[in-house]
Amino acid sequence: MGYVTIPSMMNYFRFAAFFVILVFISGCAWLGLSKNVVGNENALGKRETASADSFVKTGKVVDAERLKKGGKVLVVPFLVGANVAADERSDKIALMIVSGIADELKGSHFQILNEANAHEAELIITGHVTGTGKPSKWSRWPLQTSQNAVNVEGRMVDAASKSAVLVFTHSARSSAREKDHARLGYDIGKDIGRYIRSAEN
Repeated sequence: MGYVTIPSMMNYFRFAAFFVILVFISGCAWLGLSKNVVGNENALGKRETASADSFVKTGKVVDAERLKKGGKVLVVPFLVGANVAADERSDKIALMIVSGIADELKGSHFQILNEANAHEAELIITGHVTGTGKPSKWSRWPLQTSQNAVNVEGRMVDAASKSAVLVFTHSARSSAREKDHARLGYDIGKDIGRYIRSAEN
C-alpha cells in the first residue's frame, strides 16, 4: 500500500502548508480554502449542485475536457474544517489521503508531484477534513462496536486558470477494531483517485 512513515509524513505536511501559504495563495477561494467546496458560489463561480457518484459520496466534474488532458498534480494535505481539531490524528488523515490519491493515480495520465517539483503543478487538489466521526450520545451504548469515520470535501483546480475542474465530498466509516482514522483517510484518497481516473473512460 505504500504507507509513509510518520516523521516524513509530518515533514511533508509542514512543507505543503508552508508552500500553499507562500506560493499559491493569491486568493484563498481558488485553492479550495473557502468554507464550502461543493455547491458553493466561491468554489464554482455560480451555484452548482454535486450529484451522487459511484466513487465518491457526491461529485461534479466541472471541466471534463481539462480533466481528460491530465497533467502534473499537486495534492495539498487537507486542512481541518471548522469543527475538527488540528492534531496528530488530523495530520495523519491528511497525509494518508495524499498517499491514497498518489497510489491510485500511478500509471495514469496524471503525474503526482512532491516537494522537489511542486512548482511544476498544472492541477492542484485541496480540501478539508470536515469530520472525524465522533459518535452521538445516543449511540454510545456499552455493547455497541466503536466506530471510526472520516468526512472530507475538496476539489481540483487548474493552476493556470485558477478555475475548478472537479469538486467532491466523501466519507468512510468502519469499526475501530478494523480500521483507524489514518486507514480511512487512505481509503478516501483511493476513492478520490478513482473518481479522477474515471475521466479516462
